[in-house]
Amino acid sequence: MRMLVWVLLILLPLTSSVHASQSEPKQVVMLLWRGVTDAERGFMEYLSSKVDVKYTLLDAKRDKATLSQYVENIEQYNADLIYTFGTTTTLTLLGTEDKPSNFRTNSSTPVVFSIVTDPVGSKIVSSTTESKRNFTGVSHIVPHQVQFNAIQKLPNVETMGIVFNPLENNAVITARKIQMLSAKFGMDVYLYPLRTKDSKPDLSSLSSVIDTMLEDKVQLAYLPPDSYIISQGKGIVDSLHKHGIATFSATESPIRKHNALFGIVSRYYNVGEFAGHKAEQILTQKRAPQEVAIEPLSQYSYIVNIGAARTLDYYPPVSILKISELIGGNEWQE
Repeated sequence: MRMLVWVLLILLPLTSSVHASQSEPKQVVMLLWRGVTDAERGFMEYLSSKVDVKYTLLDAKRDKATLSQYVENIEQYNADLIYTFGTTTTLTLLGTEDKPSNFRTNSSTPVVFSIVTDPVGSKIVSSTTESKRNFTGVSHIVPHQVQFNAIQKLPNVETMGIVFNPLENNAVITARKIQMLSAKFGMDVYLYPLRTKDSKPDLSSLSSVIDTMLEDKVQLAYLPPDSYIISQGKGIVDSLHKHGIATFSATESPIRKHNALFGIVSRYYNVGEFAGHKAEQILTQKRAPQEVAIEPLSQYSYIVNIGAARTLDYYPPVSILKISELIGGNEWQE
């Protein structure tokens, strides 16, 4: 009996230690490009409802030097998982398949990315079914063909122009892919990169871009998934609309916050939730990232800004209005 008591006394501290270990929160480092967006809110709210998590937020504030410094020191956080926002951040951390980063080659820390436009086009992976990888994630862009189908329904749109930051990889990829599809849909598509200055986009070049668009008889400006265009959306959209050029956005924010006219989008919050679900599978179900699919959302949202439609005196057809969320003019819906 005395020996049994001694055994129990020895085991009790070990048992307490195991329980303490199990209750420790998971450490998630979030590598951000332009602060906390709805994608991060969706990610954190979903994951925190499933797992005890402690978050460390590293915001590069759209500065590549700051981002590179964060990546260089990221292992010091001893993260259980790293979240990355956007193509630029994800590429900086992981590199490409043919030019992998030191982190990608040597780290065992799993990564979940979110708001990456085209993981294959940006060469993060050669295909979304690539098996040898320590990361997974969610793409947020509605297929370009789906976007074109909707744009074709807009009245009097024969020529479209894409305004983008030429320094942003995902924006360049999108612009080229849209232009390649233009012949199939019988539409003229021109590319209008902003001028750059000191290795940064120069917004003062927008006025000359718009002058060229007017010369080219552009009726619709396409706003790609471009962090710079999104961040400067108010000035860009206002300038385009002032000159009678309607706007179609591939992302949600320019429509909701900056009065772009129309778009078909994957909502950032939902993308973040989906990324959170993938993180949950890795952290709690012990699934390897290569077993968790890289994929987009399967449902999209049509959004029409009625306030912008009034400003332009240009309305999408009823077939689009019927399936869209109408914002910016609630009294119009009554």
